[in-house]
This record gives sequence, C-alpha cells and structure tokens, in this order.
Amino acid sequence: LDSKPGSGTTITLKLPLTLAIIEGLLVEVADRYYVFPISLVRECVALTARDRKNAHNRRIARVRNELVPYIDLRELFFLEQEHGDHDRQIVVTETGGRRVGFVVDAVVGEHQTVIKNLGNLYRNVEGISGATILGDGTLALILDVPKLTLWGEREETALFR
Repeated sequence: LDSKPGSGTTITLKLPLTLAIIEGLLVEVADRYYVFPISLVRECVALTARDRKNAHNRRIARVRNELVPYIDLRELFFLEQEHGDHDRQIVVTETGGRRVGFVVDAVVGEHQTVIKNLGNLYRNVEGISGATILGDGTLALILDVPKLTLWGEREETALFR
C-alpha cells in the first residue's frame, strides 16, 4: 500500500510468475486425473464398444460426419488396460487446425486449475505441461495437447492405425 494525502492510495499486488490459472476439463483415466486446457477442447462424445468394433481396430471415430483420429490415454501412459466392452469418452481437441481425440474413461467436468511446475526432475516430460492439486489432495497432470498431438503423428503407425 502506498498512500499520499490528497493524491490517493495505490495498491500493488505481486504474484509469483509461476502462478497461473487456466480453465480446464478434468478427466479420469484408470483412477488417475488429467486436465485438458478448455481452450483446446471442441467437444466430448461417447465411444461405444460398437463404435470401436465398426472401426475395425483402427483408432478413428466418426464425429459429426468427420473422421477424427484418437489417442487412447491408457495406452499412451502405459496404464492398466480396461477389460470388457465399456463405453468410454473421446475428448475432441483442435490444435494447429487439426482435430485429434483423446480417449478417457470419464469426463469429470470443467475445473479452474492452478498450474504448478513439475520441478527440475520432471520438467522435460513430453506431453505434460504441469500439475495441479485437486480439492481432495489428489494430483492431476495438465496435458500439453499440441505436444501429445505431434507425438501421436510421429507414432502414427501405432496410435492412429
């Protein structure tokens, strides 16, 4: 606070540069939580067992008469594979003019997210831009969608087949 008689009062707030808040879409995959920056999310659609069967084991979904390749986050992050024919969700994102879907177990909802750095040890993990702590103390990783999309394109034979 800086107050001068007859001039008024100036209030200055200083926030650490590492403190950033984004609107995110919180999702769950294998009892783990991830956040998509909401600015990159176009829509969420169901991915049924029938949809997967009709795609003949290719990682492509028809969304509003457009074929959208998708990346299954369980496979990408080497998480336990789900058994059975459960319906899942596709979070359709758009970056660089390209639409790519990410398959998740459940969409939890919108979440205002405080981004925390991962520290020196995990700073260079590709595809993760930070982390946040949820209200119950659980950690959620913030996804770097453009990097994950580029990685998916490089690994196209495995991810988009």
